[in-house]
Amino acid sequence: MTTLPHWRDLCGNTLQDWLSNERIGIITDMDGTISPIVPHPTQAYPTPQNRRLLEALNERFALVAVVSGRSAEDVRQRVGLPQLVYVGNHGIERWHNDGNGGYVEVAPAVNPYLTHLQQIKTAIEAIAPSGVWVEDKRVTLSIHYRAHPNPLQFREEFLPQMMTLTQTYHLSLFEGRNIFEVRPPVNVDKGTIFAQLIEEYALSAAIYLGDDVTDADALQMAKTLNHQKRCHALGVAVLAKDGNTPQAVLSSADMIASSVDDVGDLLAWLLSASSTWRSNH
Repeated sequence: MTTLPHWRDLCGNTLQDWLSNERIGIITDMDGTISPIVPHPTQAYPTPQNRRLLEALNERFALVAVVSGRSAEDVRQRVGLPQLVYVGNHGIERWHNDGNGGYVEVAPAVNPYLTHLQQIKTAIEAIAPSGVWVEDKRVTLSIHYRAHPNPLQFREEFLPQMMTLTQTYHLSLFEGRNIFEVRPPVNVDKGTIFAQLIEEYALSAAIYLGDDVTDADALQMAKTLNHQKRCHALGVAVLAKDGNTPQAVLSSADMIASSVDDVGDLLAWLLSASSTWRSNH
């Protein structure tokens, strides 16, 4: 049971104060935040309400960005709003809208590890049981085991093998909800990209929304930036439908949204309240 306040409890003070800033940004995760968790990642799309609200907020605020563990191109296609900013693979790559179909920019530091990623993919697929899917995102790998008959048992038995393989191929291992992430050992995560976007867009205020372990880096960065008075940054933990919200998410956030639909309610309130605030000032 979390002791964090619900965002509605902060409408009259914290969020109103946040809206008084000049340049505001909304940075959000996708899966489990603006899109429901689904049995297979290929089925995931933002809810129509959340998509519509992000589009409207983008016209109101200095930045609306989606930061995901998915590839930048994949998340862009699923959200389907070319005017937004898309960051994929936990900050390693970014989609740029050049007006000519767009292109993806990859952090140069990952290039030496691309061969290692293909080698470890082959090794994992050779030992992965039925119900486990290796998603190749070129600059990272995601090993999905939500469809395994016993995900908890699988994790316990497979984790030591994953640790050995990532050490062998000089890669980094991370975990999310029913997922292993294999990434190049570079100092890039959702927290560093959150800070980078704030600086790049000269934001005086920003909010981050996320639900999984990898989002904790950004939620914690929001606390750090706020404490250092570099940006009026806030973090929203989106609670998991099954009640298994990672403790790292809860301990890093400032407030909660109770579901993906509740995120929509928060976005709708921000849109309405920002319009009211600006018309009164």
